Amino acid sequence: MFKKENSIKIGATMPIAPLLLLGALVLLFAIASPAAADPYLGGINLTTANGTYGTVTGDLWFDAYPGFDDAYDPDLVWNSSTLPCDPDDVTWARLYIDSYIGNMQANYSQKVTTEFYNGSGYETLGSEIMNTTYTFPADGGSGPVWINDHCNRVTSDFLIWYDVTDIINSSTASTIVNVSKPDGSAPWDGRVKAIVLVVAYNNQSCNVTHYWVNQGHDTDSYLTDYYQSYTGNTTFNTSAVYTPGEANLTVLPLASFNGNYTFNNDDQLTWANPHQGSYFQWQSWNVTSLISSGIDSYMTYGRNEEDDRPQYSGYFKIPLALLTVEDESLIYDFSNETLGRAGICLFAYGYQNDTREPITNDVPDDEFFYPEDYEKIMYDDGQLQNNQADDENYSAHRFVFNVSCYNESNFDLDAINVTWNGKGLNNAGNGATLYIWNYNNGAYEQLDICNDTDEQTLTGEKTANLNYYISNDKLITVLAEQNTETGIGGTSIIYTDYVKLVLKQ
Repeated sequence: MFKKENSIKIGATMPIAPLLLLGALVLLFAIASPAAADPYLGGINLTTANGTYGTVTGDLWFDAYPGFDDAYDPDLVWNSSTLPCDPDDVTWARLYIDSYIGNMQANYSQKVTTEFYNGSGYETLGSEIMNTTYTFPADGGSGPVWINDHCNRVTSDFLIWYDVTDIINSSTASTIVNVSKPDGSAPWDGRVKAIVLVVAYNNQSCNVTHYWVNQGHDTDSYLTDYYQSYTGNTTFNTSAVYTPGEANLTVLPLASFNGNYTFNNDDQLTWANPHQGSYFQWQSWNVTSLISSGIDSYMTYGRNEEDDRPQYSGYFKIPLALLTVEDESLIYDFSNETLGRAGICLFAYGYQNDTREPITNDVPDDEFFYPEDYEKIMYDDGQLQNNQADDENYSAHRFVFNVSCYNESNFDLDAINVTWNGKGLNNAGNGATLYIWNYNNGAYEQLDICNDTDEQTLTGEKTANLNYYISNDKLITVLAEQNTETGIGGTSIIYTDYVKLVLKQ
């Protein structure tokens, strides 16, 4: 599942600042939250909110340049990345740059300029200036320094990231990084620890993969562990996966020696020290057996206290943890991150019906305009596609899903689940009704109903005689209809925000 590149290189030990006062640390641990970042040196806990979560029909991929090279040189180019997909299939991409400051607290100012190949030339993503000291929380300081919303300093690292989804127009991804002082002169240090590109992409396969990029900038060191052991943690909302399949976890620490990790309270994950760079590495595990349906997942991380260095040494830092889980259920919506494609094998129609609960499954028959109307129903985001009915008619939206990925011979289907989000308005009677077509009986069956004026989520599930709801041509038809016909009392209007079909295994 999870794709990675580059080879292993062995590194050395990062310099550490002296021990701080015991009294300050004891007080700090007394008030620190268990889920907080390193309370001694300061850090930023890894969270999905700082990174991203999504679904794709492909995978999550990364490639990395594992420095430690001097970037005070305009010819430092990372050009070894070839994407595993066509540029148009990229749904999310973020570029990370980590520049080494040379000291955990001193102000050795840096200007980091990053250029990225956009298919026709190099585009400057930004020139970020770090010109600040760093003070440990245990010493009365605030810890992490946010330079802006896409770069920060934690101890001796200047971490920068850029969203490059809309810039990728080529299968070649190249990056140029130049580090100088703000006046353009040579920096005190300026070596680059790592350049990492993370990409989520589609490949139109018959499976959906959930992916998480949990981002932060957390630390653990002997300075903290000398007095009280610190263990960081991060959570992945894997309860969103209907039927968990293959799962892979990857960590990308900025350290000279790997850390200790657990996943879902299992024993420590094993590793063979994977030094791809002097102060950067990555490690992956297959965690399929550790994922449970309907339950979120939890990873812990911390400094390895059993390595071959002196007891009171060692420094560990982690900015990224990546998780992918394949969903063995079939998931369809009108986005490009699930099975099927709008206007090709997934269709939406809007306008009106002349009866409540139509007696045929071919009305309404005015297809949504592509891409304008389809874009409004891709996500549950408050953008609504609407249609209103003429006199003595009910406004309605009909959705037809081609579920050709479903194969009775090798797919043990447990349920057909439908979710619709929208609203139905009419002064004479508000609300909407959700139906599914029964091909065996030749009639719609009600799944859910509401009578509200606000946007509502209607859901329904079939668990018996499931072949009745799938045509011989592998079609499933769903209808959302406003509850009251247009007439003297008001006009019937249907609004759709989002619709999803899941074939549960």
